Amino acid sequence: MQIRCLLIPLLLASAISCTTRRGLKIVAVNKDGTFPDRIQKSLESALKWFENAILIEDKNSKLTFAKIKQVIGYTLADNVGKVTIQTPNKLFSLDIESPDFEELFDASDMLIFIREKQCAPSSRPSATGSHMKNSYETFSKRGMMQWCYHEEDPEFPYFDLIRHEILHILGFGTENFDAPQIENYQWKNEDNTVSQAKRYFFKTKGSTALDEVKKHFGCDNLKGVESDIHARHLNEYIFHNELMTPFIQNGKNYLSWISVALIENIYGGQVYHVDKKFVAAEADSYSFGKGFGCSWLTKSCHEFLEERTDSSRPVPFCPKEDNNALTIKCFKTAPTTAHLLNCREKMNVAVDNGILFPANSKYQNPFTRFCPIYTDYQRMLSEYPLSDCNKSEYPE
Repeated sequence: MQIRCLLIPLLLASAISCTTRRGLKIVAVNKDGTFPDRIQKSLESALKWFENAILIEDKNSKLTFAKIKQVIGYTLADNVGKVTIQTPNKLFSLDIESPDFEELFDASDMLIFIREKQCAPSSRPSATGSHMKNSYETFSKRGMMQWCYHEEDPEFPYFDLIRHEILHILGFGTENFDAPQIENYQWKNEDNTVSQAKRYFFKTKGSTALDEVKKHFGCDNLKGVESDIHARHLNEYIFHNELMTPFIQNGKNYLSWISVALIENIYGGQVYHVDKKFVAAEADSYSFGKGFGCSWLTKSCHEFLEERTDSSRPVPFCPKEDNNALTIKCFKTAPTTAHLLNCREKMNVAVDNGILFPANSKYQNPFTRFCPIYTDYQRMLSEYPLSDCNKSEYPE
């Protein structure tokens, strides 16, 4: 068959090994054709990354096409004929009813079906990944990625967004819908008032994830790995630009050793193994919160800042002396233009730990729990030099 010449070198090469473990073979199926070029290349790169980063044992790949033909990922109303196939190395089309498509399914470890997701025209790039596991399956061989189609953002890290959603499809935060562990605690606001807050934790029995959190932040007194309210993600405030927080940052989003441990605990640790050598450079580069100690993990932001011996409050926190300034950091993006970072974003909604926005707070960004953090600082610092914000130099 035509497809056979593609699949043998493409999908089976990683199986040639002295061990039963091999790279995870994921294929993306899109009934709507291809993404814009930069996004499509990001999808291809993400699939290559998974083939190198995630290892699986041959015995776990048992589900055949015949068992799932009636729940293939698209409905009859979708009226699907030819679909676009993206593998780690090839882009081509197939008829979804063809024997070639059946062979593609049987040769892969997972097929991800992409379909359109409704979203506001002005919203950020977004997607939702979910797996489609039946009770008779050891692990899910099918996943659905709903994609928000709108104008391509030239700076957005689509590679990280796609990796994030595929990890959900593999089961990160989605294979177990048990309620998270909850802890009540007190959150001290900047005006010294106290709010009642809640913490949510992943269930990490059998995982080394909690040990990785303790090591990264330098705190041995922890009850768990803090998650979002549904235990689908690492907590945004605590972990910030880690790959598996709810909010993809505009800069680099890092897969940390914490997520590595959580990945290896999916399905009770019986399915996925991470190639530690392959991910080491990225995992070692994750630095947000490193060495912050127990105060960052167990107390409020303002208690943490007051306990720091460095009164200048280094990045990512806004300097204390600049608290009343509207724009506090400038980056020289061109000879006569600058990008201004504002530490006082106004987003008047409740925070993930349940506290309401403080009425008199200068900082009302719920993603930072109203903490004076530059949310885009690391990306800007990696791309542009800092400037002194001289208005005469930047007349615009």
